[in-house]
Amino acid sequence: MTAWTVQCRYAAYHARTETVEAETFEAALARAVERANESGRWTALDHRGPTFVAAAAEGAGADPWGPDALPIPGRLTEAGEPPLVVLAGDASPGAVSVERGPVRLRFSNEVGTVETELRGEPPPPSPPLVIVGLRPDGRPSVSVSGGRVRVRIGDGA
Repeated sequence: MTAWTVQCRYAAYHARTETVEAETFEAALARAVERANESGRWTALDHRGPTFVAAAAEGAGADPWGPDALPIPGRLTEAGEPPLVVLAGDASPGAVSVERGPVRLRFSNEVGTVETELRGEPPPPSPPLVIVGLRPDGRPSVSVSGGRVRVRIGDGA
């Protein structure tokens, strides 16, 4: 058998709740992060993230961060597998499904723009399915099944 040196980690979570005022939601988020980072008072949560592989190398006592470090399969990393987006159907965008995480999609044509945020929430059995099509009058038609999504239909501007 071959010896392997593998560094495993997990994230230990701490939290700080901030109340901020801002013009927009994104500005409020940025201001809350800034304030929380300036504070020394964080609360340890009784929760930790899943164990993941940070680095690995072949050989007992090998340096997993050295020049012989091995690539780690996505499913074993902290980020996990990247989201998988599947586009299907006769006309773009047709049917859209997402597995393993949130993604933002935008489809544009001469009629307008459809922007969606899709999240394949664990555990499957089935990821969300968003079907985007055109009505007879040329306007977008959107239906969602198997999960939660946010859909914004714009005018393409």
